[in-house]
Amino acid sequence: MHLGKYLRDPSLLAGKLRWQMLYNGPRRDVTVETWNGRLTFDSRDKLIGKYLYVQHAYERRYIERAMALLERDGRLARGGTVLDVGANLGMICIALLRHGFFQRAVAFEPAPGNVRLLEQNVAQNGLGDRIVRLPVALSSATGEMELELSEYNSGDHRLRQRAEPGAWQEDRRATVRVPVRPLDDVLFERPELGEDVRLIWLDIQGHEGRFFEGARQAVLRGTPVVSEFWPYGILRSGTSRSAYVRLVQELFTHAYELGAGAPVKHPASAIDGMFDRYAAPKAMRELVFVRER
Repeated sequence: MHLGKYLRDPSLLAGKLRWQMLYNGPRRDVTVETWNGRLTFDSRDKLIGKYLYVQHAYERRYIERAMALLERDGRLARGGTVLDVGANLGMICIALLRHGFFQRAVAFEPAPGNVRLLEQNVAQNGLGDRIVRLPVALSSATGEMELELSEYNSGDHRLRQRAEPGAWQEDRRATVRVPVRPLDDVLFERPELGEDVRLIWLDIQGHEGRFFEGARQAVLRGTPVVSEFWPYGILRSGTSRSAYVRLVQELFTHAYELGAGAPVKHPASAIDGMFDRYAAPKAMRELVFVRER
């Protein structure tokens, strides 16, 4: 355990110890007040649940840095709609609405356990009329796919291409079949969902390349995309390095790399080199993709 931050704030250490007891106890739903909203999660959710319970926030700095960047560059006026793709239990879209960045959201989440918690969290934050929930995964084609389920991290459920061994023995995970759709088809059939979309928030564990294939029309409108970049997950999704780079270059002109310091702006072509910089299985980075007018 890294003690530095806990010694600076003893309440974090106390929270961590309480979390350990909670995590090791009977599995149950837990509800806490957080910066992201009033959120209910699984007591065995080792990553998202732990952050929400101990720090009372999840990805706050990531959200604030991304929003500050987009507002600074004049790419984001408050209001409108955010598409939350891979919404999990709602901690991102609820936070974005609670803190006034957007007026409404469309949350896409296929995992049944997450869908249940997403519905509860939207309701207990009084956002039922402002967040549309769709229990579907977004990909490049219409049909069904297997979703492999992580036992300890609700944010690491992944659409499976092949049941191959991996760094976390993903081939041994339980799976469930879920519907998949291209975003462009969803918005064509339900155009009201695409009205005044000002941002796409994307976190689907490496399936982002397949998402981009099915979201060309939506992205080419100039909508910025905040996305996790995780080469290990991208390659496991069946998208090759060259295919992912080609898609990014077709759809965007630049990407901002978010980190502890100031955002770093790269041309879209620089994404190719990032595959080498973040080649380790756990290595990832948050990016903001933009298309210059």
